[in-house]
Amino acid sequence: MNQLSLFDYFPNQNAVLSANALVPAETKGRVHRNSKNSYVYDVGEELLGAKKHLSQQSRVDWSKIEENPSVAYQMVCKNELLKDFDLRSLQVEGFTSEAAFAIKLIWARVCQNPEDTPQKRADYIQGIGALQSILSGAKDEDRMNKAFQMLKEALYQARLSTYSHKIDEQPELVRSQFWLALGDRFQSLFFSTRRGRPGLYNLIQKAFYSEQGKDWNWLNTSRVKKTTIKENKEKWERLVPEEVVRKSNEPSGVNKPDDLIDIFGVRGVQFGNWVQDVAGRYHVLSCGHALNDLVGLLDIPNMAASFHGLLGLAFGARGSGSASAHYEPGSNIMNITKLRGGGSLCHEWAHALDFNLYSFSHQFSNGKPLSLTGHKPGNYLPRNVGIAFTELMKIIKEGDGVKRVIVPDPLPSEEYQYRARVVELLEMNNYDIDAAMQVLKNGNFNVKPRMWNDIGLLYCNILQRKGLEVPDSFGVPTDESNFLLDARSRGPYWKRDHELFARAFESWIEDELHTAQLDNSYLVTGTKFGGPYPLHEEREDINDAFRNWWQTLNDSGIFHDDQNWNR
Repeated sequence: MNQLSLFDYFPNQNAVLSANALVPAETKGRVHRNSKNSYVYDVGEELLGAKKHLSQQSRVDWSKIEENPSVAYQMVCKNELLKDFDLRSLQVEGFTSEAAFAIKLIWARVCQNPEDTPQKRADYIQGIGALQSILSGAKDEDRMNKAFQMLKEALYQARLSTYSHKIDEQPELVRSQFWLALGDRFQSLFFSTRRGRPGLYNLIQKAFYSEQGKDWNWLNTSRVKKTTIKENKEKWERLVPEEVVRKSNEPSGVNKPDDLIDIFGVRGVQFGNWVQDVAGRYHVLSCGHALNDLVGLLDIPNMAASFHGLLGLAFGARGSGSASAHYEPGSNIMNITKLRGGGSLCHEWAHALDFNLYSFSHQFSNGKPLSLTGHKPGNYLPRNVGIAFTELMKIIKEGDGVKRVIVPDPLPSEEYQYRARVVELLEMNNYDIDAAMQVLKNGNFNVKPRMWNDIGLLYCNILQRKGLEVPDSFGVPTDESNFLLDARSRGPYWKRDHELFARAFESWIEDELHTAQLDNSYLVTGTKFGGPYPLHEEREDINDAFRNWWQTLNDSGIFHDDQNWNR
């Protein structure tokens, strides 16, 4: 492929890109695929990026890519634009090993993605093309130094273009601004930073005057894989009944894949190659019932289940099999696996809600898919909705949770000495360590975070010296919820804001179903058995916060007007 064709961003030229690029379907009307089956056939917009697409190729009109900012964000990146560039080809083309190694180091300095705006993406594509053009002739040290001088001058002009008075004096400087889109690390090659002189000096030394750049040995050096030590933690698995349990008299009206589009507005339905017709029927009917029960509980229109046509739905088409389901923010698709998907639809819909509300708040001008949890919403989200959501997340994460600390055996001595009033608290609380620690938190003792474990061990030593029983563990009081503390103990994945939100959401929905004397184990199940879900008073408080936030959402009319979701 001619690499430079990628950089013709605005002219009407096509470039071949990888199949997992998410291209909006241009087919008009209802499209059926694999229609020999009664239930398992793809319908609606083709949801690209599935396993069955990975070996195919799609063509993208770069002049129109900004019609979908999410697609543009994924496509305009270093990996995509340089995917056909192979450093090994430089050896055949007559580059010295040192010059080729320098090129490798230069590309490593270019940022993976530009800023998330149409102009910055256009600048980034132009910058990638210009850099490749300059480096294409730098086959040895002499010609590489000339390329460095060209780049240094170009970056200098680009820096000048950031000053309005310079633009007034030299309007042509605007034409150099695209270089800045390649990122700060690239710019630091040519300009001094707080850390010292420009990085170009070190790059030249490394490439041309060290053993690393010689004899093409660097090409054959395999990357050392990082190994991570995983704690031997019990893996949580959702408890799902063997058969779907649904207690409701409300028919969904869904009997075939087309109905999911007609009734709930799903933009496309997709099945994996190995989903048999009987399994497809099971998922189609169960999903229809689940979405029907969900919109009924939330008091939103049927079409709001798909955010008025934005959400795609896949069954056994995109998962690895190890997870029961997943949501893809970039493509806005929920995938339910063919064997393990029961009970997880509500969780994945919560993720879709999180990401689609963020996009709504920016009127879908954001290219990078982000969640409302953990990110500042755009100006289009009503202020009272934002306030209620902030309060919800605060209640989810904050509280009077107690972190359990295992007492080591043998018991180590305490490291520090503490005031008598700290020591006396144990006796004053009948030698109950947890009670004494709670008094420490509530009193005016100014205990620093690093002190808590040591004070607990101090109390254990006192019990041991007095011949009293030393507990297996003691509690350290915190300002976090037990829900968040439990998530922290399970690992980084569990404590992410969007995961906390999704698990709290499905807990709330299961409780609302119970209150309404309903049940739907395909929609949600298993949140009441402990594990990674809110419990007891925390759960009630979180549910109340959800009810308040959702009432505020409904009052705003966000979900009731399809014009709000026009992209």
